[in-house]
Amino acid sequence: MDVILSTDISSCPENIMPPSPKPVPLSEKLTLFLGLSVQIVGLIFIVRLVFDLNSRILYPFIPIFASGLGLTVVSFSWLLFLRSGVGVFSPLFGALADRFGRRNVMALGMLGQGLAAIMLIFVRGGWAVAPMTVSGLSLAAFIPAQQAYLSDMTPFARRGRVLGVAEFAWSGSAILLLPPAGWLIDHFGWRVPMLLLGVLSIAAAAALARFLPAARHQTSTPAPLSWRQIRSILAQPPVQAAMGVACLIFITVVSLGTLWGLWLKADFHLTAGEIGGIATVLGLAELAGAVLSSGFIDRVGKKRGSTGSVILLALSFALLPLAGNLLWLAVTILGVMSLFSEFTIVALVSLYSEQDVQARGTVLALTFLGISVGAALGAPLTAILWENFHLPGVVLVDVGCLVAAGLLIQFFLIEKQPV
Repeated sequence: MDVILSTDISSCPENIMPPSPKPVPLSEKLTLFLGLSVQIVGLIFIVRLVFDLNSRILYPFIPIFASGLGLTVVSFSWLLFLRSGVGVFSPLFGALADRFGRRNVMALGMLGQGLAAIMLIFVRGGWAVAPMTVSGLSLAAFIPAQQAYLSDMTPFARRGRVLGVAEFAWSGSAILLLPPAGWLIDHFGWRVPMLLLGVLSIAAAAALARFLPAARHQTSTPAPLSWRQIRSILAQPPVQAAMGVACLIFITVVSLGTLWGLWLKADFHLTAGEIGGIATVLGLAELAGAVLSSGFIDRVGKKRGSTGSVILLALSFALLPLAGNLLWLAVTILGVMSLFSEFTIVALVSLYSEQDVQARGTVLALTFLGISVGAALGAPLTAILWENFHLPGVVLVDVGCLVAAGLLIQFFLIEKQPV
């Protein structure tokens, strides 16, 4: 009898090859890296781009906005002071975020920003106080709620990373959105970009309310925080230190933003277009600082990384007068300062969030109060020092602020793993 041998070995069960593993989608890899859904992070990043444009669009175009509103440059600068100063109400929004949810307060902040931008188009003179006040209150509502939301949704080990990604939007708004905003101002006037900003902000508020899930680890309290409870939180030394650090850091950050334009125009006689080009370079440096901070701060340690970055920023400030008449050296030092300032801001956010985890929204709102005070003081303080003492006076005060902030971080702020 003939025996037929089959050469088809694939039919033998023991010879069946195991299927090759499917490649992991990029979105899943990013979710694992960040500790939070890439869709959530992406939505917040896009919203932050629009939100941060509201803060950044005014400073490089102050003369244009002042003229359009029928104000002097000095009068308009006091409107900026007012917008930052109303941040003292941020603890109220922090308590609301703890009670009613981060997402709802974030959406409220974006809605307020949109209405304020549109209101500004239709007013002149002193009437601009109203939209600038609404804009400041929107800032006080949105940022602490957004930071608390990401802190609630992200494991501690990756919290600095995801908060850093959100902070990329600050430099991203300068790199991606300020150039077209400037083009629109040149061709159509300042009202057109403000109208677009208003529409985009209202659309962003709707997107947050519709697509952003509620925080699953929200540290809310069963009832709204009373003033007595807020005072109890405020009495904690780490919370007080966090507010002090935030104030001192933002005095120097706003001082840097105010100083470099004045300095380059006065000492190097640069045109507005040349200053705008340097702004792009500094925006890229800020982005590099945010990337480095979000990528390494969790490994280095939030407290150690923050302290080291503050020290390096202070050293950079001290080197600024050495640039003399060398523009390339001045821009290089400014770029290094921009990198370390953004690294410091990103690193500190996650550290602030650990000072009282049971009232994280309120603590972040209190630190935002410190940020608001520092930001409000930074511009007029820098202008006074520049007028009376020029560059050395500004540098001396800013270095002193940074040294004080570094000491507060080292000796008072808490870094611990949640139990």
